[in-house]
Amino acid sequence: MPKVSKEHLASRRAEILEGARRAFAAYGYEGATVARLEEAIGLSRGAIFHYFDSKLDLFAELALAENRRYIDLMIDRGFDDALRSMANEDPAWLGMLFESETRLRHDPEFVQKLAGTSDDSNRFKAWLADAQARGEFRQDVDVIHIGRFASSLLNGIALRVAGGDETDVEPMIALLHDALGPRN
Repeated sequence: MPKVSKEHLASRRAEILEGARRAFAAYGYEGATVARLEEAIGLSRGAIFHYFDSKLDLFAELALAENRRYIDLMIDRGFDDALRSMANEDPAWLGMLFESETRLRHDPEFVQKLAGTSDDSNRFKAWLADAQARGEFRQDVDVIHIGRFASSLLNGIALRVAGGDETDVEPMIALLHDALGPRN
């Protein structure tokens, strides 16, 4: 049997995750049955579960990837671009992100699967501290509170978009700058 390349394995894994993302967005976690996952992904359950141990593993991987994507976006391009990106997300997918937050409160197995996210959190905290040290944020507020404030705004925009509200983020970005910007 020929050896499968790492590139092929990574490509197949990405294909599975993208299809699972569509299925979870369309049907929710519970409604995304294995049959619906097979249909959305275009692969058999054997192929899907060769790469992931369970539906919960697929869901957790997507939640981790989305969290990492927004942390990377904030670190690389700042809060403004993260807020703009959130305002343009698919409302159905945002609903799935809220479902992942609920699972963090009620599903110990899901919590365990997401337990390894401290590296992302630490990178974000380090970025906040560096930005504050460079004078980009006010000095009279602990960076933890700056991060929580910005994250709360990001989550609030996600909630509005998921609920179908049109959201003009530019005034919110201006308010964010006013709230977090350096003081004279």
